[in-house]
Amino acid sequence: MKNHHVLITGASTGIGLATAEKLLVEGYSVWAGVRNPRSLDELKKIYEDQLQVLKLDVSSEDDVNQALQVINLQKNGDQLTLINNAGISGGGPLETIPIKTWRALFDVNVFGLVQMTQAFLPTLRKKRGMVINIGSIAGHLASPYLSSYSASKFAVRGLSDSLRRELLPLGVKVVLVEPGPIKTPIWKKSTASSLGDQASMTEEQKSTYDAAIVKVLQTVESVENDAIPVQDVANLIHEILQSKNPRPYYLIGKNIHLYAWIARLMPVRLLDKILVKRGFK
Repeated sequence: MKNHHVLITGASTGIGLATAEKLLVEGYSVWAGVRNPRSLDELKKIYEDQLQVLKLDVSSEDDVNQALQVINLQKNGDQLTLINNAGISGGGPLETIPIKTWRALFDVNVFGLVQMTQAFLPTLRKKRGMVINIGSIAGHLASPYLSSYSASKFAVRGLSDSLRRELLPLGVKVVLVEPGPIKTPIWKKSTASSLGDQASMTEEQKSTYDAAIVKVLQTVESVENDAIPVQDVANLIHEILQSKNPRPYYLIGKNIHLYAWIARLMPVRLLDKILVKRGFK
């Protein structure tokens, strides 16, 4: 697969890194985009010339344009797949999440994905490449106290649908992968983010939401314990790349199809009561 290049954003940990490792083994030429310069240096030391590592903050126009120039210069017209994996999590009562936190999350999860896709589409069109967006079950089922994250993943689902239909006549495939709970650092980061936001709450907000936040954090821990290995997602992405006619959507995770079915078909008021009473696991 040396004539097939794959660019993965958010590749320093989790799904991105596991996918990069899997595709390297399978013979693909892999570009790993990472935001943190420290992660950049670490990956270069570990993988040396095997993995091509780029400084890539998807919310930075300069980083995105630089990545485009480097890849177009070196890939020599070969096949290209863009995997929009970069993402951050967050949680807490909507009332207490600072608007700057909302903007930072959407800058990565939504606008960064759009910026990457816009930049690389001319290259993808030339060779009828593929875009794989990493969404979430949170794009189907919006749990309380995960409003910012869920909203961003609903947005990813909507833009993936529109983009797929735009590019269908042009021969560029668009696939949305929607994992359930996965063993990645995003869960611990989410917990830390929630705890951090509590520090800026007013006393009234704390008395209103403290008990609910404790319950949500307990649910996050439970979800992490039940999560599937990140390698399962990497294996699925490899299967998608191998497929001549990939499906528009792929759900992956424990009981994930059941959750998607519940979100689609259960009466809304009943679903509200269940989520409020028990939390989403």
